[in-house]
Amino acid sequence: MTKTGTLLTQHPTDQPSTSRHAIVIGAGLAGATTARALAEQHWTVTVLDPQGIAAGASGNLAGVVYSTASPHLTPQNRFYQTSYRHALRWLHHYGFPSSDQDGQLNGVIQHFVNDKQRDKFTAAMDSGAWPADLLRPALAGNGVELVGGGYLRPDRWCRHLLNHPAITLLDDSVTSLQEGSPASVTLDKGTRLHANAVIVCAAGASQQLPGLGWLPLKHIRGQVSYCQATEASRQWQQAQCHGGYLTPALDDLHCVGATFNLHDSQPAPTDADDADNLAQLKHYLPGHWQALGGEAIIIQDRRVAFRCQSLDFVPLCGPLPVATDNPHRAATGLYLNLAHGSRGITGTPLCADLLASKITGQPLPVDAQLVDALDPSRFIVRKRKRQPEWKP
Repeated sequence: MTKTGTLLTQHPTDQPSTSRHAIVIGAGLAGATTARALAEQHWTVTVLDPQGIAAGASGNLAGVVYSTASPHLTPQNRFYQTSYRHALRWLHHYGFPSSDQDGQLNGVIQHFVNDKQRDKFTAAMDSGAWPADLLRPALAGNGVELVGGGYLRPDRWCRHLLNHPAITLLDDSVTSLQEGSPASVTLDKGTRLHANAVIVCAAGASQQLPGLGWLPLKHIRGQVSYCQATEASRQWQQAQCHGGYLTPALDDLHCVGATFNLHDSQPAPTDADDADNLAQLKHYLPGHWQALGGEAIIIQDRRVAFRCQSLDFVPLCGPLPVATDNPHRAATGLYLNLAHGSRGITGTPLCADLLASKITGQPLPVDAQLVDALDPSRFIVRKRKRQPEWKP
């Protein structure tokens, strides 16, 4: 068990905790941002994760801070834009990246992969939906620049956020949840911990908890290839997105990725996926592929992780619905923050602030339309329109 790096010798006792205490399940991007948002509201927070900090999809060497621009401000697209701006505010507020080894926020180049994407981004700029302080034409042409975005090391960002005196990290597994005032969790060793709020931020693993198997989640396998930098590639400063993505070097390695395989549950990396990553790089960015070594590119390492995505591509953020005749009935003291897909760095700060505001009774950072778009109960409402007797 760790408390911001300090070894503890015993678990909390099986007694209700004092007020203003939260339990966060998961120490990836969703869990770290949620814990920090609550700690900033003067709550004490216990984070539970048997794998440690950023062990899942949040653990790649580098991630890209970006979003998808659209001229149509549907709730989904509004979330993409609002969360992007919100993430940039968080990163600047908390002083991250603090060095080039953490990454850089110097813009992201999105290369057009086809005419449809070109038309979409151009329309977004022309409509005014995405102002010039967020989106502008890339200087090199055939693309746009997401202003203020960049690339960073997700594990270091998580550690940075969890390094707070009010946050304790325990390496325990949760076997069950209990709603109530206070709510509680049961650990694998039989200990029960109580809190005013319990927030599940365990991505796809959340479905393994009793009562949460109904969650409408997709698990999408992704493999990223870590390629040895060259003299030419060490000069690169900005992250490049195309059909995949390419980051500047960290630890003298470039992240080239990532595959997107919905129906593949193989946890081990494969040479074929490395080949797919490099083929995609060659197709969309042949100059970068050549500068990285062309046919002689050296893959030093690779990593597989599983993105957790909802069926409508928007996270689940809000109270946990329960099985009653009222689909909006929420479990007392239990919340969800998960299904951030491949945009975890971008989407999690806004969701963390939304949940912290709900839990502490503060004004919400978004309007009612976005609250409803993120509310986990939306899937129950949709399901019951087709099957009125269905319950989670």
